[in-house]
Amino acid sequence: MKRRKSVNVILFLFMFLASVFLASSINNILVVSSAVDYYMDYANIPDVNLVTFSISEKGKISAWLDQEAPDVEDYDYNTLISILDKDISITDPSGNTMYLGTTDASYCKVFDENGDPFTLNPGQIALPRSLTEHNNLKTGDSVRVKAGDTERTFSLACIAKDAAFGSDMVGMKRLIINPEDYREISGDEKAEIFGLYYVNTSDEEAFTKEMNRQGFQTLASTVTIDTYKMIYMFDMILAGLLVTTGICLILIALLVLRFTLVFTLEEDYREIGIMKAIGIRNFGIQKIYLLKYLFLVVSGAVLGMAASIPIGQAMISSVSKNMIMEKSSANLWVNIFSTALIITFVMLFCYFCTRRLRKISAIAAIRGGNTGKRYKRRAGIRLYRRSMLPVPCFLGMNDMFSNVKRYIMLMITFSISFILITIPLNTLNTMRSDEMALKFSLDPESAVFISRIELDGDERYSNSADLTEGMERVERELAEQGYNATLTGVSIYFLWFEEAEENEKQNIMVTQFLGADKNCLTYQEGTAPELENEIAFSKNLMEKNHWEIGDYVDAKIGGQNKRMIITGKFSDYMQIGSSARMNPEIDLQGETMFDYWCIQVDMETDKTQKELAEELNQKLPEYEWVEAQEIVDKNVGGLQESLEDLMLPMTGILCGVIMLITFLMERLFIAREKGEIAMMKSIGFKHSTIRLWQVIRILCAALASMVAAIPLSLLSNHFVLKPVFAIMGAELDIQVVPWMVYGLYPGILIAGITAATVMAAWNIKKIHIHEMNNME
Repeated sequence: MKRRKSVNVILFLFMFLASVFLASSINNILVVSSAVDYYMDYANIPDVNLVTFSISEKGKISAWLDQEAPDVEDYDYNTLISILDKDISITDPSGNTMYLGTTDASYCKVFDENGDPFTLNPGQIALPRSLTEHNNLKTGDSVRVKAGDTERTFSLACIAKDAAFGSDMVGMKRLIINPEDYREISGDEKAEIFGLYYVNTSDEEAFTKEMNRQGFQTLASTVTIDTYKMIYMFDMILAGLLVTTGICLILIALLVLRFTLVFTLEEDYREIGIMKAIGIRNFGIQKIYLLKYLFLVVSGAVLGMAASIPIGQAMISSVSKNMIMEKSSANLWVNIFSTALIITFVMLFCYFCTRRLRKISAIAAIRGGNTGKRYKRRAGIRLYRRSMLPVPCFLGMNDMFSNVKRYIMLMITFSISFILITIPLNTLNTMRSDEMALKFSLDPESAVFISRIELDGDERYSNSADLTEGMERVERELAEQGYNATLTGVSIYFLWFEEAEENEKQNIMVTQFLGADKNCLTYQEGTAPELENEIAFSKNLMEKNHWEIGDYVDAKIGGQNKRMIITGKFSDYMQIGSSARMNPEIDLQGETMFDYWCIQVDMETDKTQKELAEELNQKLPEYEWVEAQEIVDKNVGGLQESLEDLMLPMTGILCGVIMLITFLMERLFIAREKGEIAMMKSIGFKHSTIRLWQVIRILCAALASMVAAIPLSLLSNHFVLKPVFAIMGAELDIQVVPWMVYGLYPGILIAGITAATVMAAWNIKKIHIHEMNNME
């Protein structure tokens, strides 16, 4: 143990890292894989949630659920009060529609940050985390809320976790108040009240089909528990990334462990040969090494197990901000099992590695495991063909090409690290891309966007005429400020559809572009709907209903069925990938507009969206001016921000691990090559030349690894990242920024590799010429 202290310390550190990452990653895999299901059960999310525009059909719907609805096990009813952005004293609603709710619901329960139920006194309110963070609110702050003619000021009591409305993908935020306060506000005749039916059913599909046949006029949407689970997929991207990081680091640690064990044994071949020569049995020699590694493995693994508990919790802390997850410490048996697995695996590995000593004679072992004979031609590069190549470059490249097997473990380790750094980078670049904005029905070429355009005193726009009038008013206000701008809004409806000559009805979310920019969106097949009788559906709906382009569907508009032809198929994230796009020519003023999407503003400007938004927020502060990427980020739960925060520590960890690996392997290389280095010194090679040789061969391995990692990275984009984005309803190309993915971040890792090699090679000056005596 006293010999090769640096090697033993590094080996101990890798045992520690392997234990930490294996225990924490397996634990987190168990926690994360069941996180959404656990959250749904914990919050008592029903099988089906029915949302109605008003409470006018409450009796009719309740009677149907009581008497005729098939497969209903139980149901409950609750209401929400709609709140306009201008009617609440927060400056940043994060692009969400807000509603008041209560804590007395038996379904879709809410909890505090610790996952515990809470009660509110009169005058208190609980807000979701996204609203408190974007508005810098803390416990005790005042929040003013107005519904109809009733205005109340509440004190922020706690931050709420809401499984049904907590994700930014929902586009709705529920503000929780005391039941007494809620009854007082809901009694206001002008308050806009939405109905919620929580239904548990044994056959979700049969229930939904029969409910659609009823044609309830106030039914806005039907949300199943599977949809609620799906909206947390973007939260799971980060969790999956952290688990993937842990798995890759485990693989790296095990690869390095094997490399170190083999090298250490080969370095001690002479001592092993002497022990054999004086009569020590093979198993007696094995026990010496097994005891040594048992001490290193047990001490490193046990300390790693202790550290894996807080590290595992830290790894998923960013994910648990939006969800209630099972505490990883509850699975302590996983940490213990992982530690025992590492100890067992490594000791078995050591045992089988040392068994090879039985095949080596005492003389061969004394000669370093070599017989002095070589019958195969050695590969490499020829000096006479590379006469202009500097000597250190030739030595480094020849060393690499003539003994690739020696460097294969190092190259695999480097490749894994390069691939690992590309996954979050490509995820981040994809979310920042123009294509991602288009998947949220946002034109990335627009100058800027407006979240809401209602003025103080206005009711929420409920039809397209009000929205058009509001956009014209904003255009006039912009003109007064010297901006020649045109506005385009995306109105959202829930309309009833049924296939021609069929009696299967569906309530589908429909978007319609109102304004100048009507052709910015893309289609996978077919064309955009342009004529009054044309419509396009998302790929999910087309596949679900077995529709094809050219088929006819009947839409209920203005109380009458209007036959429409399907002209295109698309994929986006609106309504979790299940929506329709109406042509801009048909008049929907008679239909109740559920809401509208962010208003896009087009004008000639040399400013970026961010610069223009900051300028207009000062000139026209009554509106919230935002850029496209800000809207996207708010609707994916701030994942971009989380990934940006993760990149620096992740790069630092990877760089540190790679430097440690490089340092270890370079020290082992030098230990094996002491005779060769001593001979080079004896014939006049300078220390700087020998160090340069060492650096160049490691850099050759790193560059070769990077080249090999490029196609593997592209495969990971296709088979890992693309399916994750597709789960949410949209198919998009993973965006790769070459200078960043294949230049900047790999360059940082290569710089760390170079620095570690230089540090490890610095000790060659301690190698004396008499080490030549150890050469065979």
